[in-house]
Amino acid sequence: MSDNLTPKSDNMALKADSLAPEPEALSVEAWYRQFWPWFLIALPASVVVASFFMLYLAIKHADTLVSDNYYRDGLAINQVLFQDVRARELGLSAQMTFDLSEGVLAINVSRDFSNNQNLPDVLTLQLLHPTDADADRTITVLAGGDGRYRGKLPIIPEHRFYLRLMPGTIAEQDDIKLAEWRLNGELDFATVNHVLLSADQHVP
Repeated sequence: MSDNLTPKSDNMALKADSLAPEPEALSVEAWYRQFWPWFLIALPASVVVASFFMLYLAIKHADTLVSDNYYRDGLAINQVLFQDVRARELGLSAQMTFDLSEGVLAINVSRDFSNNQNLPDVLTLQLLHPTDADADRTITVLAGGDGRYRGKLPIIPEHRFYLRLMPGTIAEQDDIKLAEWRLNGELDFATVNHVLLSADQHVP
């Protein structure tokens, strides 16, 4: 009777062997050779890289609109207010035309002829960008007689600028407070190419 069971046992053993997985099917690819681990690692890594890039931009392009020296700036404000008062006393105003195609700036300065003060031979015009100090421009114009001045224009972006016209040559920031008077205005080069400056307008 035991002899009759032997073939069945052998058949079951062969069937079990046929259902067992082959060694190749049990092998798993190393994690560093798979896509998803690297994808999951790349997400936080990209955030870290972006954070350092934003930190670099914040350091390189610091906000130039904020000043730490309040006392010095307070003295400067008092000085430029005096410059506005002095320009008003002299009855000064300036009609300016920017010929961007020819690169020429023409200025016609008017004054109260009741005073005996002559107009300077040189004027300095500052073009101040509202938010980007790197976009500021300084232009020197020379007298041509009868209050007319001409100067060469640099490349000016078609943006809005604050304008300051002062007598003499303004080479350094500290030279501004030495100017006797100033005229102020505002111009958007994207829409117009001429403006009237006066002491009654205020530039931030």
